[in-house]
Amino acid sequence: MALLGAALLLFGGCAKRGGPATPDSLPESAEASAPTRPEHSADPPGSVRVGASLLTIVFEGGESPLPREVIRDWIRRDAEMVAGYLGGFPVPSLEVTVVSRPGRGGVVFGTHDDGQWIRVWLGRTTTQASLDGDWVLIHEMLHAAFPDLDADHKWMQEGLSTYLEPIVRARQGELTEQRVWAFWAEKMEYGRPRAGDRGLDHTHTWGRTYWGGALFWLMADVELRRETDNRQSLGDAVRGVLKAGGNGREYWSTDRVASVCDEVTGTEVISRLYAAMAEAPGDVELGALWRRLGVILRDDGSVDFDDEAPDAHIRRAITASPAR
Repeated sequence: MALLGAALLLFGGCAKRGGPATPDSLPESAEASAPTRPEHSADPPGSVRVGASLLTIVFEGGESPLPREVIRDWIRRDAEMVAGYLGGFPVPSLEVTVVSRPGRGGVVFGTHDDGQWIRVWLGRTTTQASLDGDWVLIHEMLHAAFPDLDADHKWMQEGLSTYLEPIVRARQGELTEQRVWAFWAEKMEYGRPRAGDRGLDHTHTWGRTYWGGALFWLMADVELRRETDNRQSLGDAVRGVLKAGGNGREYWSTDRVASVCDEVTGTEVISRLYAAMAEAPGDVELGALWRRLGVILRDDGSVDFDDEAPDAHIRRAITASPAR
């Protein structure tokens, strides 16, 4: 056993897991959203600008479930939220294809490719409320903010988007702090190792890829903030990677990711966590983590907060805007 900050790391441990989240589930310093520039005369019709970045929007699949201008406004709003967290949209251009399909409403599914293309599928009965509550598009846009990695390390990419998406929304007032932590308290359990697990790099189940990756980045955020008294955070590390050229159009190694994150933050948090959780089946004792953060779990799935807990200031800072 090895004590990692607030959480007990159990090597070779086994944890009970639930099923994965579905699209119906709720899935740094924070800056004000980047200003949207007026459309340039040379921009494609219907495209939108977020800061210096051009988003081209393509519609497929027949009649849109909502007026196209409503869908463009949704895309613009989500892009501005991502830009607000990162200090700018992560790539200079992005093509977003919106595919209308039969069936239930809402954003049914999304994919991202190479920091250049996103496709999202909308059910024919999608409403404005469906778009307002969506998490899928922000998740896919966040993929453009992190370099591509070898297949064994996809957990790092998927986990980052899974972890950051509710933070981006909470900092813009789209989610409450209580809802974010209740969501994590339920879903992070899916990312813990089971018997026979060999670490995130070697165990490629759905839960370990998405929620094991999210748990890695949660621990990174907490440990960075603890070691630096909230002066450095995961947001600083991600922005450092972007400044070094590591967006979704680039291929990096995990060694380079860890090296840049450690250099930017002046710590060894990412490289240390990588050794503990990716190269070995390091487990996080979530009960101890929640207690130190002041997250009190209720039987109905909701949470209360203990603001006298040792790391309550870290919990508050993770979702707060504009402070880190």
